[in-house]
Amino acid sequence: MEKEKVISIFFQVAVIAFTLIVAFVTVIVYIRFKRNQDIRQKRSMEKEFAEQLKQSRIEVQEQTFGQIGKELHDNVSQLLSTSRMLLGLTERSLVNPPDTLLSANATLGQAISELRSLSRSMDKDWLEQFSFADNLQTEITRINAGGLVKADCSLQGIPLLASGEQIILFRIVQEAIQNALKHGRPASISIQSRVTEAGHLITVTDDGAGSSTVPPDAAYPGAGMGITNMKLRTATLGGRISWHPGTGSGTIVSIHLPHQTPPI
Repeated sequence: MEKEKVISIFFQVAVIAFTLIVAFVTVIVYIRFKRNQDIRQKRSMEKEFAEQLKQSRIEVQEQTFGQIGKELHDNVSQLLSTSRMLLGLTERSLVNPPDTLLSANATLGQAISELRSLSRSMDKDWLEQFSFADNLQTEITRINAGGLVKADCSLQGIPLLASGEQIILFRIVQEAIQNALKHGRPASISIQSRVTEAGHLITVTDDGAGSSTVPPDAAYPGAGMGITNMKLRTATLGGRISWHPGTGSGTIVSIHLPHQTPPI
């Protein structure tokens, strides 16, 4: 009897110990599950917030462009047209108008044409149909037409972004090009886009007055606000941007974007 009682007590203790262990493990597993669930929920909320913030920035940008475009068309363009009309009247009133007057009239006409083109480019319908590749090619053509700098681009895989996001990406690349032209004084500029394991890489490379000692983010002294805007815009797309010295001379601007959709 005594032996059976000992066995019974041992069995009860074993059951209680096993139950406590199971309960302890269950609590630990539950706590880990809840913690992971909270982490996933937090990440999901952060991602949703970032997406909403990006969309808000795009909407504000579109509204701003639309308002600026309207002001350019309704006010500035009309003022320039009136000025050109007055120049034309003055030109016709003179038997031998000076070349400077003729040149001023022609230049003003070109300015009006450029302004109207800019105004149309800020129209909402134009923004919704925006193409990064097409506008980049137009920018390349414009640079080459100047005859001072040779520009080229190689697009081997472009991030498939919404039109508003394509505008943001184009502004980043456009700012990189303008910084190179203004501060680097290069003979050539090359823009490339390709797919990488991590996503998409867009580079803007120039052979200007860069230096092998140029620190990242300080490639162009005096371009602080532009570089800050480039960083903010890249962050809006969920990417990152960096500046590096080129081979021998110049600067390389690298824009890294994550895989969002397959390349086009």
